[in-house]
Amino acid sequence: MSTMFGSSDEFWAAMARLYDQSLKHEELIAQNAAHIAQVSQQMQATDARLDRLASMIATLSESVVQQARQIESHERRLERMEGQ
Repeated sequence: MSTMFGSSDEFWAAMARLYDQSLKHEELIAQNAAHIAQVSQQMQATDARLDRLASMIATLSESVVQQARQIESHERRLERMEGQ
């Protein structure tokens, strides 16, 4: 110990700094894990909203197609009636 550290006090001071740094890293890791979990939940909620939106758009698209068919049908009937 005396070759790397001047005294045992310096060694224990370095160990204390290492321990403090380790605690800070563990705390940062825990904070990052919590943040990642929160972001993951937000992404899942966004995915669910996007799924609902896609479903609504598909339903709307089907309704528009049905309306267009009805309009075409009425126009053909009107043309037949006008042609008589």
